[in-house]
Amino acid sequence: MSCADPSLWPLAGLRVRAGNIELRPPTDEDLPALAALVPPEAGHDPSLPISGVTTPGEVAAQAVLRQIWRARAELAPTQWRICLAAYVDGVLVGQQDLMADDFPRRRIVETSSWLGAEHRRQGHGKAMRALALHLAFEGFGAVAVESQSAEGNDAALGVTRSLGYSPSGDTYEVHDGVVTHMLWSRLTRERWALHRQGYGLAQVECEGVDACRRLIGLPPVEASPVNNGKRIQPASA
Repeated sequence: MSCADPSLWPLAGLRVRAGNIELRPPTDEDLPALAALVPPEAGHDPSLPISGVTTPGEVAAQAVLRQIWRARAELAPTQWRICLAAYVDGVLVGQQDLMADDFPRRRIVETSSWLGAEHRRQGHGKAMRALALHLAFEGFGAVAVESQSAEGNDAALGVTRSLGYSPSGDTYEVHDGVVTHMLWSRLTRERWALHRQGYGLAQVECEGVDACRRLIGLPPVEASPVNNGKRIQPASA
């Protein structure tokens, strides 16, 4: 089975783009370039972009690849993780994921992401997350999206605040014997509707969403308006 064939693997046809940035599931051919881009701190858990634990780059890359393969194999309506490669002007810059447990009933999504070191501090992290929010709320019908960042990860926390999230609690997580203070934030659908005009995305274009909805246990939604089978929606609508 080719993971690049949407008729065999519906996620392969998923595209979310706005302007020069696009999110799409990585194919096997994309994985070497993605692995080479992985920052060392992403290795122990990509949902924790910084935690004081640093692993060698090779170990980090292997961990991310295992996660992508595991996400493909274990995707089900009861629990799923959709791994998306992020491209800016056709250049691979990082990874943006969406995760959920029992989504057909709970309708809550969690996001995580990382950027290659050379692509940071250029606004890509905010744009990636904004596209992920559009997919979660507009594409999948989420009622809320949650995010966690380690205390001290000012870049990730800054993106979270800029997108309109509200603080929702904290936890202490242990990875590789190190305890990390994690700060949780939540963005409701209502707050997203209020803040999305300030995200800087002129128009969001989605492809392959209905096939993905069926894969995660949701009914298809008619694309409106439709342009050549693509769902086109202004980000400021």
